[in-house]
Amino acid sequence: MIARSRWADALLALLATLVASWAVGPLVQGRAWVGPMILGLLAVTAVGVAGRAVRLPAPLVLLAQAGAGWTVLSWVFVPGNHWAGLPLGSALTDAAALVRQGSEAIRVESVPAPGSPGLLLVVAGSMVAVGLAVDLIGVTLRSPALAGLPLLVVLAVTASGTGQPLSPRYFLTTAAVWLALVARQSITAVRTWPNHHSWSRTVPVPADGEDDAGRTGRRHRAWAASLGAVTVALAVVLPGSLPHLAPTALIQGLGTAPGRAAGGVTFTDTLDLSADLADRSDRPVLRYRADGARPTPLRVLVTSRYANGRWWPVAGQGGPPAPPLVPSEPVVVAMEDLELTVVDNNLDAPQVALPYPLASADFGDIAARTDPRTGTVSVAARPSSYEAVSPQITGTLPAGAGDPPLREAVAPELLQVDPAAAPALREVLADVAAEETNQLRIARAIQSYLRGPDFTYSLTLAEPVQGPDGRPLDPVTHFLTTRLGYCTQFASAMVLLAREAGIPARLAVGFLPGERELDGSYTVVAADAHAWPELYIAGLGWTRFEPTPAGRSGAAPVYLTQSDVGAPVPTAGPATPPTGERPVMDPGGAVDGPGAPASNWMEGTVRALGRATGILAVVAAAVLIVPLAGRWRREAGRRRARDDSSHVEAEWQLLAATLSDLGLPAPVGATPRQAAEHYRSAAGLSGDAADALARAAARLERARYAPGGADPGTMARDVRDVTRRVRATRSWRARLGAVLWPASGVEQLRAWGDRLGAMGRARSLRPRV
Repeated sequence: MIARSRWADALLALLATLVASWAVGPLVQGRAWVGPMILGLLAVTAVGVAGRAVRLPAPLVLLAQAGAGWTVLSWVFVPGNHWAGLPLGSALTDAAALVRQGSEAIRVESVPAPGSPGLLLVVAGSMVAVGLAVDLIGVTLRSPALAGLPLLVVLAVTASGTGQPLSPRYFLTTAAVWLALVARQSITAVRTWPNHHSWSRTVPVPADGEDDAGRTGRRHRAWAASLGAVTVALAVVLPGSLPHLAPTALIQGLGTAPGRAAGGVTFTDTLDLSADLADRSDRPVLRYRADGARPTPLRVLVTSRYANGRWWPVAGQGGPPAPPLVPSEPVVVAMEDLELTVVDNNLDAPQVALPYPLASADFGDIAARTDPRTGTVSVAARPSSYEAVSPQITGTLPAGAGDPPLREAVAPELLQVDPAAAPALREVLADVAAEETNQLRIARAIQSYLRGPDFTYSLTLAEPVQGPDGRPLDPVTHFLTTRLGYCTQFASAMVLLAREAGIPARLAVGFLPGERELDGSYTVVAADAHAWPELYIAGLGWTRFEPTPAGRSGAAPVYLTQSDVGAPVPTAGPATPPTGERPVMDPGGAVDGPGAPASNWMEGTVRALGRATGILAVVAAAVLIVPLAGRWRREAGRRRARDDSSHVEAEWQLLAATLSDLGLPAPVGATPRQAAEHYRSAAGLSGDAADALARAAARLERARYAPGGADPGTMARDVRDVTRRVRATRSWRARLGAVLWPASGVEQLRAWGDRLGAMGRARSLRPRV
């Protein structure tokens, strides 16, 4: 009964699933899903062992395991819905609601996603399902090679979700346990086969040297080796080469504007950021090429009006012109043009996505208008393609950049703060900026604070929090208290913090630079919709900052001054700013982060080829270990041979080992003549090959028994002829197995392992002085 349960195989299947689940960790915040997963997997394993022990049919074993796994998960995630420990129908209803919640979190959350109950159930349940599949395929159905496929799915999905190539440690550890499962079942199967190695003249040998059991075993070994090699290769190559989804939420798209074609996208006219920025589809918005400076976010709208806990459109966008706010004493700094060529645009008019600041733009025959106060451009019709030039800073700023006071007249709304949020804003500034007066250093401190480890990017906001007066906190205070939100919360908090510090600030809405394609172009999708703050810094003008964590927004702009780096003040003058606006200081030399694109497509291609070459080198090394060990073992006699007789013996050992790799093991205790007869009959040799085998056997007999031994003569050539002929008679699977997984290689690796173990034991027994 114990043997029928296959408990050792089941434990290896359980261990393989647990090791594969290690790769899931980076996708979810915390480890709350690990405990329920382990309990569910233990239940599945225990029920599977018991079911096989009592000889239940495989379908019943599967149903029992699924029921056990679901019962354990229901205890953890939907308690109170059980009778005598068994889940009721209400448990299934509550669990379905949690699964919908978890599916929604997967749909919209960024990586790593907050561990909500629904997401924890989905993750733990998925891993229990993978464990059930591995146990069913690898243990119940006795196909351990195929059991690697569910494990490969886990690794591939994880690689796609993190947005980064999967670390080798994940697939190497998983592959090691899976191969142990394959090896154990293969060894167990071999031990059940009849003994074909004993020699007796009274036992007839089939024409091909094997009976049905032998042929079945040989096919099993060949298929296992083939599937094993393919699965390991895929586990190595796929995680690093699959297209990686950006580590952001990826569902839904920007809403189609009322009355517009379904193919276009747009931001809402009422600037409803909760709708505009929560849409997460991968529907293309535009595709462009960039030359010169590093691409920056593309602006669509700007607003400075914050009231009643939300942002509102300003009259300056589409209303009468307002006086621009520009520095009266601009700093001198080196700049580089960013040249943008949009080749496919799906953003509906009058909105258009452009880099900021804008030096020039060409929309062809389509009329365009620029709001002088905000720099926002509107178009009369949607351009299918257009070009734009934007100056971006590349040099170090002067030491006095950002020093107060502002000499320009500032509109009151640019410094307006929500009174309900003012206490929380002052408390944060007291901790972050202290007595600092330089606007640039205050802004950098606020940006670093919000991008720090205390804040978490999530499209799912925390539950409402009651204030001292018993009412829910205002949105900004709620965010600064819970420290959980998406780009709107991060940008809004920085705008109001800057205003509380006396720095004019506004909110910009648009798109992140997008994903760089192999041909060097960039693709922006609806999921790239983003909001960021623009602060008016003395001497610099309107300056973009990025408080949203790097997992969503990539690298933040860095504004270093001479006092920060000790560099000389650059002598190059600023590029010509657009009418009514100072350029935003967004240094192209900012420190690269996860979202920083490569400088050109060739560079990215070279890096991709380098990674692929490294992966292939690892695969090649893993595939060649056993064949090289086999060659070392087969030719061991040649290396030790010192006289003619030992050379003859070495060639015969080479022949015997090679034929054993091809599925024709040498008969135990047979004389050279008996062994030759066995090989001839099993392989169906005749003609020249049979004569060569007979000469080799006769030469070996003379070398062993005749006085003076025997000279090698044609021994090496005869062995080659016999080997070539026998190989031609074997199936392609046997030939492939002899190349990729030769028995001689396995025996040599086992011998090396035994030698290392003996050395370790000897060292442990050595007396210590």
